[in-house]
Amino acid sequence: MSVTPTCYNICMVSDFFYPNMGGVESHIYQLSSCLVERGHKVVIVTHCYGDRSGVRYLANGIKVYYLPFPPFYNQCVLPTLFLTLPLLRNIFVRENIQIVHGHSAFSTLGHEAMFHARTMGLRTVFTDHSLFGFADASSILTNKILNFSLTDCTHVICVSHT
Repeated sequence: MSVTPTCYNICMVSDFFYPNMGGVESHIYQLSSCLVERGHKVVIVTHCYGDRSGVRYLANGIKVYYLPFPPFYNQCVLPTLFLTLPLLRNIFVRENIQIVHGHSAFSTLGHEAMFHARTMGLRTVFTDHSLFGFADASSILTNKILNFSLTDCTHVICVSHT
């Protein structure tokens, strides 16, 4: 008797994605590609990049939502919490999302998506790609945000012991 694996509808969310280049961006793309190969449906949500907004499809069938929020500081959107709710909720419902996977401690959009997903009863996963310390003001603030954001997260993945 063969057991069919369960396939999920997964939404990757981060402020850092293509056409911007970097480690987080390539990790999200590679992880999404591998999940699609295993039979899962993957949707990526990020903010707009210049004239790149709306819905785009990548070569491997992954749908990317470029939300109409411009970057505010360091390629991240302005933290609003409630302005992103209507768009994210619409995407989660339309795509029948079961798992929301946020990436990077500095991604405002990732934290807000996980917050809204938890209020909708969806499972959440967070991957921390950041290698920041604990001494300066930025690190202290980020740790406080992580403390709030990860209290009700289903799973957390850290890429280092830092």
